[in-house]
Amino acid sequence: MTLSTVIKYQVIMLTLQVVLYFGCEYFQKNPHDVARPLDEKIPVIPLFTLIYILWFPVIALFPVHLFKASYDLYRVYMLTWIIDLAASIAIYMLYPTTFERPKNPTDYPGGWMLSFIYKSSYKGLNCMPSLHCSMSIMVLIFALLSGTLALKLKVIYGAVALGIIASTLFTKQHVVLDVVTGVLLGILSSLIAFAIL
Repeated sequence: MTLSTVIKYQVIMLTLQVVLYFGCEYFQKNPHDVARPLDEKIPVIPLFTLIYILWFPVIALFPVHLFKASYDLYRVYMLTWIIDLAASIAIYMLYPTTFERPKNPTDYPGGWMLSFIYKSSYKGLNCMPSLHCSMSIMVLIFALLSGTLALKLKVIYGAVALGIIASTLFTKQHVVLDVVTGVLLGILSSLIAFAIL
């Protein structure tokens, strides 16, 4: 497989993910509010928006770096991604979830950043499991497992992945239950993919 083929697969997967993620919103009825009292104790820190948005370049670039380091791990990662995405969409359709985000994010210092992602992201659906968290934990797992990925890239991807998971809470894009289920789904999807391949 060539690098240009890998990039084509990336474009296909990312497009499919966007279409499925936003498309399933049109079929969801009566979403369940999954916020808990613990979530109210987590502060809003708009600066974490800068980490939150790193998810988009991470999921676009990591598979390319993984492919260069290990074709075998790349294959497992791509299958993991497919399993994770399929399971997430199924859960969103069967058990749609939501929660109340800050009504006036601009009340916080730097809140204009939150305002931007609230307006551009979605209708407050598809919360549990968090795809940001499931895919970030996948990046962390595969970065750590790769014996040939450069140490610098391992550290960068690992640190950013953990930062993204934390950012979902501090930007109030997700609640604790979304994060826990997202991380567990990412781990489970990885285990299933390794068992298959």
